[in-house]
Amino acid sequence: MENAQNLTKEFAAHLGGDDHIDTSETFEAVLATRDAIWEKIQNSLSLKEDFRCEDLRAFNDLNGEHVGRMRTFTGDASPVDWVIHSNIGTPQKTFTNIHLTIYMDDSVDVPHLGMAFGTLPGAFFYIDPMPRYEPLAYPDYLQKYLAPLNSIYMELQDELFEAGVKPFNAAMPFIRSSLSPVALAGVVPLAFYRSKVEPKIFAYVDHWLSLVHAAKPVESAQERAQLKQRDELVRRNIVHLDPANPIAERLVGKPLADRLVRILCAEERS
Repeated sequence: MENAQNLTKEFAAHLGGDDHIDTSETFEAVLATRDAIWEKIQNSLSLKEDFRCEDLRAFNDLNGEHVGRMRTFTGDASPVDWVIHSNIGTPQKTFTNIHLTIYMDDSVDVPHLGMAFGTLPGAFFYIDPMPRYEPLAYPDYLQKYLAPLNSIYMELQDELFEAGVKPFNAAMPFIRSSLSPVALAGVVPLAFYRSKVEPKIFAYVDHWLSLVHAAKPVESAQERAQLKQRDELVRRNIVHLDPANPIAERLVGKPLADRLVRILCAEERS
């Protein structure tokens, strides 16, 4: 599997030339996964839309062609701080990137839920219950929230090996360090995605939702302040160091790409 740096160069070539791969079938499949998860989450958690970026519900590339959508949400009667529901890219030109990321607020300590899908040109997937504490420093947190998913994680590793699909290894050390011990991520053939990956993604979402509904409030004001500070720093670093940012800038130009980064960081909100 090519590393992230080579993938970025490859997609830049696709975007700038005629070497396009139509990934529409794969795009529709992974988009359907994201949309089904979103419906499940909306039916389970009380959320409200933040309309600060309403003008970006549909946005165009530098040639005036539709290339993306952005919507954001916050918790209403649920402990959710910030939700990103977005996609960018044109499947007829190979590259697409689809997000559904849910950051929790500091009233609870359950993991955030990071998800991304796309076409690279195979089916790209990522889902991770993002820990709020360093697992090595807080092993009880790891055991409580992440360890129940370990059997699913290990099952997928075995299935990838049996199918001859190389495991996903991001090129950047920072990106690798951002993945929890049970993060599911990879680029796989569409048939493998549908049969082996998608059911596991839904199992992760169900587990995360159960954690949210069973969450106990964080009582300590000091602990809440520490959670909030850490969450904001981690979110900002992940967004600003995303290796896909140069692709977004190439598609929509620097001013809009910079604004999308601010929105992802929750720096532009009502």
